Amino acid sequence: MTVHITDVGAAILVVASVVGYLVYKHSQATPGPASKGDLVGAITCGVAVLTALVLLLGGGTDPQTPATPGDAVSVPPRT
Repeated sequence: MTVHITDVGAAILVVASVVGYLVYKHSQATPGPASKGDLVGAITCGVAVLTALVLLLGGGTDPQTPATPGDAVSVPPRT
């Protein structure tokens, strides 16, 4: 099965991945006893960025043309 991702969708995924990576690296660099990297926080931040960008930019979905009334075959009603 092949999944086609549009350019906008791929860019959104890359941006969300980079943000998650940066959050993870930043949590490793902070001083403190529990500074081993917050993986859950990084994933949560990446998903939040992904969701926000999909809502704002549409996710790169191809808009479908609305069906016109002449597309459907009309069948006369039975009497």
